[in-house]
Amino acid sequence: MCLKEHFVSWSILCLSPQLSSGNPLYDKYYRQVDPSGSGRVAAADAALFLKRSGLADLVLGKIWDLADSERKGSLNDQQFFVALRLVACAQNGLEVALKSLNLAVPPPKFHDTSSPLLPGGVSIDGPWVVKMEEKLKFDAIFDSLSPVGGMLSGEKVKPVLLNSKLPVDVLGRVWELSDLDRDDMIGRFILTPISNNPVPSVSFQWAVSPPDKAKYDEVFAKTDLDMDGLVSGPEVRDVFLKTGLPSATLARIWELCDIGDIGKLTREQFALALHLINQKLAKGVDPPQNLCPEMIPPSDRLTWLGVPSVSTVIKYSCILCWSYREKSSVEQDIKEKEESVRERTNEVQDLQNEVQKEGGVLQRLQSQRQEVQDALEELDQQKTTLEEQLGHIRQQCSHENQLISSLEVEHAEQEQRIEEYEEQLVQAREELLRLQEETQQLEEKVQAAREQLTPLQESVRDSFSQVSQVSLLRLTIITTTVVAWCRFHGGGTQQNQ
Repeated sequence: MCLKEHFVSWSILCLSPQLSSGNPLYDKYYRQVDPSGSGRVAAADAALFLKRSGLADLVLGKIWDLADSERKGSLNDQQFFVALRLVACAQNGLEVALKSLNLAVPPPKFHDTSSPLLPGGVSIDGPWVVKMEEKLKFDAIFDSLSPVGGMLSGEKVKPVLLNSKLPVDVLGRVWELSDLDRDDMIGRFILTPISNNPVPSVSFQWAVSPPDKAKYDEVFAKTDLDMDGLVSGPEVRDVFLKTGLPSATLARIWELCDIGDIGKLTREQFALALHLINQKLAKGVDPPQNLCPEMIPPSDRLTWLGVPSVSTVIKYSCILCWSYREKSSVEQDIKEKEESVRERTNEVQDLQNEVQKEGGVLQRLQSQRQEVQDALEELDQQKTTLEEQLGHIRQQCSHENQLISSLEVEHAEQEQRIEEYEEQLVQAREELLRLQEETQQLEEKVQAAREQLTPLQESVRDSFSQVSQVSLLRLTIITTTVVAWCRFHGGGTQQNQ
């Protein structure tokens, strides 16, 4: 958004809350142009309503430029209130400018009208802008679409409108203006007597038979993914390529069928394309250099015959709904233009002052930005230093964690060993206690044995003494006996000798 648009938007934003406050008439006017409560007023509706103010087109154009500050082609409620206030300023001789919005002025006045389509002050008794010969051609278009009871449905009119190449939103608005009773049907405009001259007849038998047309319509319904009544090249690409025909042949068929040269095919044009493809596949018939009359789709025949396209009809329909005769003289128009030049000059001067002011603000902001940038760079350096320190500290922490882990493992092992040693110590103490008790018992037994041993030793010594004595006695006896025996036997031997 340029500086001027930004300034205008800001001014409206600041002033618009005051415009509707305490002005229920403004709300009433807004509800008339936005009965559905959509929150936006289309350019056509707003212009149609504002024309009822009786102001010149030049003034209304300037009012629109100031109100439509966002350049969206439509107004919200606050922007519409701005337009109403500017209309009131113009009607009271004040300058049509944003600075006039702060002035106290009576509410705007609008002429009443019984028709929602014709602005106040517009007479339908004047000469019609559509010439008779052109109207006859338009009647031929109307008749070629086979009206029922003098009316055409939206479904029949849609292909013809799409061939005009106008945007869809414009076509929708034209249909809305034409369908006065909102029954999805439009009739023939009869505003002046129609002569008895014959209407051109277009009655060729179409080359596409009804059964084939029905079959092709099913393919069209599957191909028209966005359901806008038209198929583009990417949408029909797979359908065409599946036929196996050369790309050059398919391109030629597309060129023949895209009669309006809009890069898309209507339902009838798509049917004609499939008809030509099947002619080539079944009978080997090449696409013609030019379409013969029998091949022209019914909705395209008037264009083919040289009758003006439906865009002309739309143009004149819009003229019928919008036009009215300028009441001001050429001198008044010049005066208004000179006034407009002066106003624009003042606006330019105001904007230049605003540019200088904004330039100072810009320099101040640039200085602040540089200071912030320097501070940011310093912070970046500090951040880098701290990140390095943090990395070193983290490395040391990691090393310490490893040492702690190793010591914890060793400590756990030591605790386990201590527990084992304590268990062994308890067992050793129990064993020592047991041995001490056993030793005491043995000492007591030894003492008892010693006490019993002393008399026994004495008894044994006595016994040994007695034994010695007996043994000595026995030895004496034996010796005596041996000596006696020896003596006995020795004497007998000597006697024998």
